[in-house]
Amino acid sequence: MKKAIIVNGITDMNKGDQALVWESYRIIQDTGLYDDIKVISLGDTPEEYDALCGQTINRGMHVIQNLLKHPRRGKHHKDQLQKEGIGYLLFQVKNAMSDYLHLTRLKKIIHDDDKIRKSFNAREIETIKAFREVDTVFVKGGGFLHAHGEKTAPYVMWYFLYYMNLAKQLGKELVLLPNSYGPFDGLTVESQLKKGLGQSDLIFARENVSSLALGKLLGKDIPVVPDLGFYLQMQSKEVGFEILKKYGFSKDDKIVGMTVRPWRFPGSENPEQLFDRYLNSLKELIVYLNDQGYKVALFNQSIGPNAHEDDRNAIERLIHICNNKQTNLFTWVNEDPTCDILKAVYANMYFFVGTRFHSLIFSMTSEVPSISIAYGGNKGVGIMEEFDLGEYVVKIDDVTTDRLRTLFDKAIANYSEIKGKLAAKLPYLEEQRKETIEMIKKAVK
Repeated sequence: MKKAIIVNGITDMNKGDQALVWESYRIIQDTGLYDDIKVISLGDTPEEYDALCGQTINRGMHVIQNLLKHPRRGKHHKDQLQKEGIGYLLFQVKNAMSDYLHLTRLKKIIHDDDKIRKSFNAREIETIKAFREVDTVFVKGGGFLHAHGEKTAPYVMWYFLYYMNLAKQLGKELVLLPNSYGPFDGLTVESQLKKGLGQSDLIFARENVSSLALGKLLGKDIPVVPDLGFYLQMQSKEVGFEILKKYGFSKDDKIVGMTVRPWRFPGSENPEQLFDRYLNSLKELIVYLNDQGYKVALFNQSIGPNAHEDDRNAIERLIHICNNKQTNLFTWVNEDPTCDILKAVYANMYFFVGTRFHSLIFSMTSEVPSISIAYGGNKGVGIMEEFDLGEYVVKIDDVTTDRLRTLFDKAIANYSEIKGKLAAKLPYLEEQRKETIEMIKKAVK
């Protein structure tokens, strides 16, 4: 039997990411080829480690220490959602340069036990030995391999490709589970991707637009299979309703679920104004929904590990914008359940308005009609197109009150048709999972 490692790290605080790791683990198990599966951790402090890995460890998965620290080193600035001060940026640049030199050197000394003991702690050495012994490195599903031309793009791409480059240097099999790819704007981005992914044993894309983008860059066909989050096995719908009941909802309520998120609008010259327009558009939509008799619930799809990934920051701003403590326009379901429980909560929605990508996957695979506010590359648009629902998406840069109302009204007018499309997709998804397993088995043998 073989050994596997899942990279680039588990993030229990982000329920979409947690679902991807858990389903990566399950699909690797279901190949029947591996009896030793390890998951790379995340977290720069003991508190972060517990928050990011605790639920996964409680599910019985073997978590090993991450070698790549984030340049922020556990320091987060809650109020800097769009921009960061120059001092904080310089702090991160210093750490990034140090990490680049340190971990580039690892590739040269990885088989020298004496040098490794001098440079790494005991838990990191455990990880290094795991990489020396592993047969296959699996890159969890997701959507992190993209760049928008930021000045930091060369370092960010090195950071995300590190474990893939390490795997191929050690002669290990490399499999990228379903990801979104592109755009690839920025200095050295394309060349790094060609080097890092060009020798992969198998690469999956989770939508056609990503397959075409990466396939053109690498000069190869990239098979398209569904995002692994589609396969998440939720707990019972009743378990989900018990959480809603705590917040005063009844089974007679027509609940519109909603996820919002901080977003920096990369490449924009006015990110603060765009973020305010996004939140104000949602406020007006919430008012509109209330006027029609719907009840609106806001959910934490992600609560970290940093301010940019903590939806509670955006929700708190929305509370202020809506004066929600007086108006009660929406209910904040402020919980931190596991991904399979959160999906069970979403299954009780009548409709869903999702900014967070995997909140849409959770809702749609529970047959809840939804509209998407797409961000971060190709994933939001691509996933709706895969469901033949591409007309129900608006990019976050283009959000306005009128667009959201128009999309909602159109979806409600076609509610039964959308539910039918969602229900018809589920058997196809299960067949696709079986085909994905077979393709992995052929690639790694």
